Amino acid sequence: MLRRTPFPRPTARGWTVIAVGIGLIGGGLVATTSVAVSAGLLLLVLVVLGVAMAFLVAAPLRGSRTAPRAMVQVGEVYRERITLRGTSVPIGPRSTLLVREQLEDSFASVSEAEAYVQVGPSVPPAVFDVEALAMHRGRSLVGPVTIRVEDPFGLLRIDRPVVPAEEVVVVPASTALSALDTGALAGAVSADEGRVGQGGSADDSELRPYRPGDPIRRVHWAQSARRGELHVRQTAQAQPPEAVIALDLRRSSYQDLGRDDLAELSDLGGDAAFEHAVVVAASVARALAARTSRVVLVTDDTVTRHTGDAGGLTDVLVGLADVRVRSDARALTDVLPDVRGRDVHGMTAVVTGHCTAEQASALVASTNGSSRGILATIVPPDPVVRGILDRGGWRTIVVPVARTGATR
Repeated sequence: MLRRTPFPRPTARGWTVIAVGIGLIGGGLVATTSVAVSAGLLLLVLVVLGVAMAFLVAAPLRGSRTAPRAMVQVGEVYRERITLRGTSVPIGPRSTLLVREQLEDSFASVSEAEAYVQVGPSVPPAVFDVEALAMHRGRSLVGPVTIRVEDPFGLLRIDRPVVPAEEVVVVPASTALSALDTGALAGAVSADEGRVGQGGSADDSELRPYRPGDPIRRVHWAQSARRGELHVRQTAQAQPPEAVIALDLRRSSYQDLGRDDLAELSDLGGDAAFEHAVVVAASVARALAARTSRVVLVTDDTVTRHTGDAGGLTDVLVGLADVRVRSDARALTDVLPDVRGRDVHGMTAVVTGHCTAEQASALVASTNGSSRGILATIVPPDPVVRGILDRGGWRTIVVPVARTGATR
């Protein structure tokens, strides 16, 4: 414990006491004054006692961090509890110390990130609650938790980390999708379910637990009553639909989106528009997760898969927390054919800033066959683009940035 504890550093008062003590000893020796030497030695003894007292408090101190989750959404409050335990020796000192939690710029403190707590042998463990508002998506470090211990004379202090830093992932928030957008998503998935489920019959069906979004007509009421929870029929040949969320990372797709001059000057690089596109991608992914068996996130040359319960989406949301807009990113039309040719079937939702007629034609060509497509943009596309997508069987939804004033 002593090896992990930094050596105490003198405070301003401590340096004064040390300087006066050395001065008294030196002056007493020169002037052969025993009183001055004794006084100087007494001051230095106080410093030594302060070192011992600080070590007795800081060395055995232990801390722990408890947080309900290591992933929060932008706009949510991250909460944690720091617990500190001092020495268990009955004759150990009781001390008041300063505990401080370090927070990066991704968080804004809701409560004070530092407090004075009391520790000692007959004192219960000190509890320190921290609340911080998640401001920006990404991976952020919380911690380390440090404590500051001072000796009873205020001559020395020890600053020591007691809880290491931990990573917290801040995932994108959701934006409200209109009833028209939600209907488009549901309609595309229903079409895929009908397509991939062909070939089964009532005789070769099997039961599985009900998932949100399953048609009520598929509920097997007799088996549901017998098992105590809703179950639906699923044909043995049918494969549940899958969804691809393809997020455009090219910076050029988010520049010059028709904002007014003042807003355009503040977002020349398209960063604010891209952040809104990430929110749209997260919103679409959450909406599709309840209706599909798997959601695949495609961004440039990276593919993040989520397999499991429809409400989780952990991998996809973490992937969206890490994405960054780039000038050298590849077009999605170069990535989607490779992804779909490998192991993905079902529908494709492309999220971008704006889409040209050439890009729309390439998207339709890259997802032909049994796939259904949705284009989610943050500015309304041109009528020519809508016509190309409509003829290709694609649906279009527009989720504009609030300040653009764009309308459907």
